[in-house]
Order: sequence, then structure tokens, then C-alpha cells
Amino acid sequence: MIPLPSSGHDRGVSDLLAFTLTFSIIITGIALVTLGGLGAFDAIQQGATTDVAETSMIGFAETTDDHIQSGAPRRTTSMKLQGHGLSIRPSTLNVTVDGQSTNISTGAFIRETDSGTDIVYTSGAVYRVQEEGLVVSRKPSFRCTPDSGSVYLSVLSLDGQTDFSSSSRVTIETTIQNKTLVSPRAGKSPSATTVSVNVSRTAYPDAWHRLFEEELSHWSAHSEPHTYQCTGISRAVVHNTSVDVRTIT
Repeated sequence: MIPLPSSGHDRGVSDLLAFTLTFSIIITGIALVTLGGLGAFDAIQQGATTDVAETSMIGFAETTDDHIQSGAPRRTTSMKLQGHGLSIRPSTLNVTVDGQSTNISTGAFIRETDSGTDIVYTSGAVYRVQEEGLVVSRKPSFRCTPDSGSVYLSVLSLDGQTDFSSSSRVTIETTIQNKTLVSPRAGKSPSATTVSVNVSRTAYPDAWHRLFEEELSHWSAHSEPHTYQCTGISRAVVHNTSVDVRTIT
């Protein structure tokens, strides 16, 4: 039997089905690529925003250092918050020089980003705290130098009420309240053999642990938990500078 030729209608239906299938595959591919691209773009944007936040906090740290280095009575730092929050949380360092212990309320100045990452300034140090862990972005002026037989701690304390968020640019003003020589006491010699720092009552003890264990030379873990010490020295100087923090919107 001779087969009958296919009708033009059948060919038309087949072509339509083929076109529809091909078009659906193309649209699906574009959608997948678009969704993946948007996700990657959001991740890149969040990462860039966090980097900017970190840079601004490092700038704040460098500006407040002027209070310590040159005795500047007042300094200002401008920040564009991009909807981030700013707050000051309680944080205390305990410093012991040859058995003489002093609690220093330092405060922790925190910028909370939309990505869940906190950028933290405390006593000269800056940390990036995130789910994946934490990174030390800037070290404080805590020097243990057995070669020269000395310890130098420059502790900066923040005081003030800051707890808000903004999408605009703000100015952070810091003003010196007090400068204190914690050790040696007035009229005493700076001679000392051991200095220890306890971080158990800080806002981010894990960050301080990382700092002492990986970033600061010659400090060693003490038998007392959360404590690091410097030994083999002959003198120690501990300064504390207190500044008031005010936010100008």
C-alpha cells in the first residue's frame, strides 16, 4: 500500500509544538540566569556595603586616636549609614599590674549592617563580626615588648547615648572628658614585672581572644580564663582616655 502524504495541517501542528517547546526552553533559561544573576548581584552589593561600613568605622578609630596621640579636645567623623544602626553597648576590660587590678569601662561602638554583620569599634580595635566568624580589622595600642622590658596600654573609653538608624549621612562627634594615668599611680614608679588583661566582661570576648592570640605579639594565655599576660618586663604604663560620643543628624 502506498502511504498517503502528510497533510499541511499536521506539519503546521508539529512546527507549532516545536516552536513552543523551544521558546519555553529559552524563556526558562533566561529566567534561571536572571534569578541567579540577581542573587549574585545582591550578594556583591551587600558585600560592598559592608566593606564601606568597615572603612567608615576604621576612619572613626583613626579620628578618635587624635584624642590620645595629640590630646585633641574634639573630633568629628562623617558616616553615611545607608539604613544601618549605631549603638553603644557596655564593655569592660580588667587590667592588672603586679596584682593591682582596675576595671576600665570601654564601651563598644557598633554599626549593625543589613547583612547581619556587625562592625565593632572598642578601645582602638575594629572587628568585623559575622556568621562565618570574625575578622580583626584594626589593632589597639596594646604593646608587650619584653626586648625593651616594657608594656604600654592605651585604653579609650566611650561614653554617651547612641541607639538609632538612618538612611542619611550623620556626624559622630567625640569630646575628651578625662585623661587618666591608670598605672603607675600618682607619685609611684612605673616599675612592674607582670601585666594581665581579662576580657571576660567585654562585649565580644571571642574577638579579643582572636586579637591576643593571633594579632598582638608576646601576649600569652594566663591560667585564669579569658586572661592574657605580658611577662619579662621591668616597667608598665597604662593610660585611659574617656570621650563623650554625640551623634549629629
